[in-house]
Amino acid sequence: MASLNDVARLAGVSKSTVSRVINQEYGVKPATIEKVNRAIEQCGYVVNQIAKDLKSSKTNLIGVIVPRVSSHAMSASVDGLSHVFDQKGKQVLLANTRQDDARICHYLDLFNQKRVEGILLFASTLNPTVVQAIKRSSAPVVVIGQDGSPYNIPSVIHDDYRVGFCAGEQLIKAGCQQVGFLGVQAEDIAVDQQRYQGLESALTTLSQTAPLFHYQGQFSIQSGYVAMTAMLAQYPDLDGVFCATDRIAIGAIQALQAQGITPGQAVKLMGVGDDELAQVVSPSLSTFNYAFDAAGESGAKMLLELLETGQSHVSKLVMGFNYISRATCP
Repeated sequence: MASLNDVARLAGVSKSTVSRVINQEYGVKPATIEKVNRAIEQCGYVVNQIAKDLKSSKTNLIGVIVPRVSSHAMSASVDGLSHVFDQKGKQVLLANTRQDDARICHYLDLFNQKRVEGILLFASTLNPTVVQAIKRSSAPVVVIGQDGSPYNIPSVIHDDYRVGFCAGEQLIKAGCQQVGFLGVQAEDIAVDQQRYQGLESALTTLSQTAPLFHYQGQFSIQSGYVAMTAMLAQYPDLDGVFCATDRIAIGAIQALQAQGITPGQAVKLMGVGDDELAQVVSPSLSTFNYAFDAAGESGAKMLLELLETGQSHVSKLVMGFNYISRATCP
């Protein structure tokens, strides 16, 4: 294996000059840099990245914390942020909390121990314990999915309240009068609370009615099936359902079909996220498309700005959305 001395000998420079080129220090002539890099390639010299990082106090590591990995939203978001970090020579360390608040705090602390330069947190909650863990982080943190701006935490969020309002508008336009909401855990302010509040506002403002129910379940097809089955038994006149996610909505479709009800006819239904399954399920699911990849990119750029300047010029970035009309709510 080639050594630093081999590179210096082949390039005709000192060992310290080779080290300065490798560490991208100032004061080395471009011609010398080119000569050293050519010698590195010819020798097959491999830079000891750990030693380099220790010397420069930079690791080029970014910690990314997600609540789950088995979702369209997370995969698209990680694709987006990875593209930005790759261009800057940053490497991503991914941690999955499995929607466990204690694991959020654990990974925030662990990433600081690993000397990451910054952290992107896809948050399903921002309770006081999580906020405190963010505040004690030495590495800057940007939150995606929940609004951390009241705590002076830079954030990228989706327009969840307005999505709920638009869902109510669409269901009213479709002729629905008995509308309910299938949500998730109450701790998830964005996905459960804000989407429900938007729906409630639309119904009370535009049709002088209130939602029949606010069912709080899980992020799964099975949860949607169980919830829809229970709500059909309790509210037989139900004619419209807004689901917090597409996977919940797909479970609801299956429950309606098990009762002999064709979604999109007697009961209109829509979800959020534009999951790939929404296009192939039968009947196809009406939904709201979120730019998850763009949210990941935006969070990455916000974090890079923090690393480069020490501050973010945007405290909160709100992403847009599009409504996609399909068979369940034409």
